[in-house]
Amino acid sequence: MAIVMISSMYQGGREELAQALKRKTDWPVLSREELVDEARKLGIKIGRLEVAMIKRPGLPEKLAREKELYLAFLTATLCAKARQGALIYHGRAGHLLLPGISHRLRVGLTAPREVRIKRTVRALNLTPDKAENYLAQLDEDVAKWIRYIHRADGRDPNHFDLFFNLENMGLSNAAGILCATAELPDFQPTPASLKLLDDLHLSSQAKLRLALDERTHAADFHVKADNGVLTVTYPPDQDPVSRHISQVLADLPGCREIQCTMAETNILWVQERFTPESDNFHQIIRLAQRWGAAVELLRLIPPGELQGDMAALGPDPDHGFGRQACAAAWDGGVEDDDPATGADDGGLSRTEEELINRGRYGGRHTVCGGYDQILERVQGNGRYTLVVIGDMFLAKGHSTRTRQTRELALNIRDRLKAPVITADELKSRFLFGQRQALTLAGFLALVILLYGLVFTHQKPVLDFLGGAIHQHFKWLAAAAVAVFSPLVAYIYGTVAGLALKIINVD
Repeated sequence: MAIVMISSMYQGGREELAQALKRKTDWPVLSREELVDEARKLGIKIGRLEVAMIKRPGLPEKLAREKELYLAFLTATLCAKARQGALIYHGRAGHLLLPGISHRLRVGLTAPREVRIKRTVRALNLTPDKAENYLAQLDEDVAKWIRYIHRADGRDPNHFDLFFNLENMGLSNAAGILCATAELPDFQPTPASLKLLDDLHLSSQAKLRLALDERTHAADFHVKADNGVLTVTYPPDQDPVSRHISQVLADLPGCREIQCTMAETNILWVQERFTPESDNFHQIIRLAQRWGAAVELLRLIPPGELQGDMAALGPDPDHGFGRQACAAAWDGGVEDDDPATGADDGGLSRTEEELINRGRYGGRHTVCGGYDQILERVQGNGRYTLVVIGDMFLAKGHSTRTRQTRELALNIRDRLKAPVITADELKSRFLFGQRQALTLAGFLALVILLYGLVFTHQKPVLDFLGGAIHQHFKWLAAAAVAVFSPLVAYIYGTVAGLALKIINVD
């Protein structure tokens, strides 16, 4: 009952290897091309995703949802086939599908470039030079596709169990090795792997239903399954859609119970430009995962980047700051299946896509101008447990940036009645890192030293506080207590706070 996943950019080779293995085992074969055809019939716009990878437009929210829909369809179909018994699948990156299933055999395949060129020359009637250029561009596009869809390097050897080079090995011999390997105990189904397969099947089916139903298709859900119990989490701003979840999933086969939970709160992240590779992003996502929160993005477009007639307000960089409004020039990137050029949205789309992938997306806003626009946009928008002010006023000098960031934080705090911190303060206030570990070690050593000295010198201490020494130097004892007690309380409180932070108690 092994699941053999053959992955290669060399389509002809993987097809032939899959058929050679089928002749030896009589196991059913499923190809990526078949699944793509079925996905298109279902209405999934594969062309939109492929064009996005080649033309590199902005990646809007709908494109990220299209990707999640495509992955849910692949997972649901593969799980349904694999639950019936052994399966052979071949595609571009099949080894990255069905994560965690222990009875899948992940197989990589490559062939000499000369062989691929000759096949391409015959198949497409090209000259060798054109065939070589065609293959180089194809491999580059496929690599981009794999990185975007699966968020991994498709050629990383750590993702494979076996890898074949057909330069000196025939397909029949490779199929024989595969057949023997698939029969090893390491690749036989276990109760744990079968349970995970069932859970993946159920959760992917639920994602498909929610994404294809007109009542819920525009929402961002994080779906998990465990022993027939579905847990669907949604951000607070999509609460009106939540009433449809149970209706959409009501008769889902294998589902015993549906639990709908709203993310406990929102974290508002305000910044000029976003990037999912930044330290700010990783720190905020860690905090969001700890709190069960959704992250809401708000981008400020400075006056210097205003579009159209707004740019004619005057040369003063502060002209209109906090008084003018404008619309961001963002057209949503790719529409339908045609290529389009996406405007620069300050990294909002890429960050949004990453948050959707992690199930932490809480919405996005773009404002132009300054304080008033930000406050007007977010006021009353939701339950913010925390507002994080990231990299702002980038065109200003350091002192001006610091001053205006502080003013913005104070204004938001007063208006929203929510805690507001800067990104620089985030790690020290809420996260435990190397710096906090050193602080904990130092303060803990100091606490142990202070308490050790007090308890091992009780007689002198008591004499100083109420004995003969106290009678002669009462003022000194009072001053020592006034200084010593707050100092010990501060040191002990720091140790207790950092220790609680380790176990995610804020």
